[in-house]
Amino acid sequence: MSVKHEMPAGAIAVGYDGGVSSRVALAWATREARVARRAVHLVHMIAWPEDIVVNLAIDEDDDETTAAGVAYVRRHAPDVDVSCETRTGNAAGRLLRLSERASTVVVGGHGHHASRAVLVGATAPQVAAHSRCAVIVVPDEPGDPSDQDGVEDVDRPPRRVAVGIDGSESCSGAIEFAFDRASRIGSGLTAVACWWWQEGGAYLAGAEGYGWDPDLHDRELRLVSEQLAGWSEKYPDVDVRTVLVHGNAVSVLTEEADRAELLVLGTRGRGGFAGLLLGSVSLRVMTGAHRPVAIVPSRLGKAPG
Repeated sequence: MSVKHEMPAGAIAVGYDGGVSSRVALAWATREARVARRAVHLVHMIAWPEDIVVNLAIDEDDDETTAAGVAYVRRHAPDVDVSCETRTGNAAGRLLRLSERASTVVVGGHGHHASRAVLVGATAPQVAAHSRCAVIVVPDEPGDPSDQDGVEDVDRPPRRVAVGIDGSESCSGAIEFAFDRASRIGSGLTAVACWWWQEGGAYLAGAEGYGWDPDLHDRELRLVSEQLAGWSEKYPDVDVRTVLVHGNAVSVLTEEADRAELLVLGTRGRGGFAGLLLGSVSLRVMTGAHRPVAIVPSRLGKAPG
C-alpha cells in the first residue's frame, strides 16, 4: 500500500525520530486519531549542518524510521489514514509550518539521536509557544501500568480531563479544547484555578494561611464559575468539578496533570495566575508532568454566547 507524503488539512502531525519518546507520542497520536477520526502525519526531521544542506526532502520509501512509524499506525489503527515526510532541517520550524493546517501537533517530551535527529525535547517548548494549533507534549513515562505502547486500555473508564483556568479571556481556547475532548471520550472535566499571594514578599508567600482571604477566594470562585457556565451549557454531557487552590501553580498543575487523562493549558494568563504563561510555569509543568499536557493558543477559543 502506497503512503501519501503531503499532510491533509486537519491531520494530527506528530514529530517522530524512532526513539522511545517519539514512539510514545506516535502511540498517543494514533489513539487520538481513532477517537477524533483524524489522519496522522509523521514528520521525521534530520539535523545537518546548515552549510551543507537545509530543508532537503528525502525519499520516505528509503527511510526505515518513517516506515516503522507508518507500520505502527496501520497495525494499531487500520482505519486511520497515514501520511509521512522525511526532511533535513529544523523540526520546530517544520512542525510550526504544519500547525497552520493541522488540527493538533504531538511531540514527545525528550528526543533520541543527539547527533542526527532533532531533539524533540528541545523542540516541544518552541512549538508550544508559537504553534497555530494545539500542541500535545507526551512524556516518556505513560504513567500507568495499564498503558500498552503508550495507548491506554480503551476498556477501562477514561481519566478526567483537567484544564488550568484563571478567569481571563485568554484561556478560552484551553477551556473549549478541554470540554471538547472530555465530551468526545466520555470523561469528566476538572477545572483547576489557583493563586499565589505575593504582595507581602516572596518569603511570606509560602507561609501557611498567608494570603488566605475569604473574600478573595469567593471572588475567584465566582470568576471561574462564570467562565465555565457557557461551556457547561454547550457541553451538558460533561461532568464539571472545580478545584480552587491557594498554592504554587507548578505544584498544583503538575499534581493535577498526573491524575488526569490530559492537562490543558493556555499559552498565557493574567498576572494573578502566571501558570498559564508559556516559558514560566507551563514550561515547568510540561517537563515535570508524567501525563500528556496540551498547550492551546488563546486565539483559538471564543467564549460561547
